Amino acid sequence: MNDSGTHCVLRCAADKLQDILLVLLITIVASLVFVQVVLRYIFHAPLMGIEELLLFPTTWLFMIGAVKASSEKTQIVARVLEVFLRTPRSISAVRALASFFTCSVLVWLIRWGYDYFKYLIRMEKESPTLYLPTIWYEGLVFVALILMLVYSCVELYEHISHFRHGTAASLRQEGE
Repeated sequence: MNDSGTHCVLRCAADKLQDILLVLLITIVASLVFVQVVLRYIFHAPLMGIEELLLFPTTWLFMIGAVKASSEKTQIVARVLEVFLRTPRSISAVRALASFFTCSVLVWLIRWGYDYFKYLIRMEKESPTLYLPTIWYEGLVFVALILMLVYSCVELYEHISHFRHGTAASLRQEGE
């Protein structure tokens, strides 16, 4: 299998895994909220710690959703400069520059995330009510930033490639 085929297989597998996790996590969040509402307002017996338990799937949902947006290139962007640009090459240059800045910011955030991840490992923090290790949701930020950097680097490579070849393919709307 060539590099392009391997890349496609890996990307499809990662996308499928993200889709499954997102559906599973949204189901868990909705179920926990439903249980809490029923217990609190129907039976007048709230379950202590359910809000704390919700931190885990909610954080995972948020971070995997951010990674998914980076993967699909559907994150929010403002392409104001492109209105004034005429050629595919200049648009590709602006998009490559924006991707470069995105990668730079992510590298900076990953450095902070790594320091925080080391802190989490050293401190062995636990949630206040259920005593669950918080590294399972706080440490995910570091992992998600790394995945977002990978997808952003791929996007940067694509924009540079479009710039070098002057192809109009880079003009399509991101996320299509």
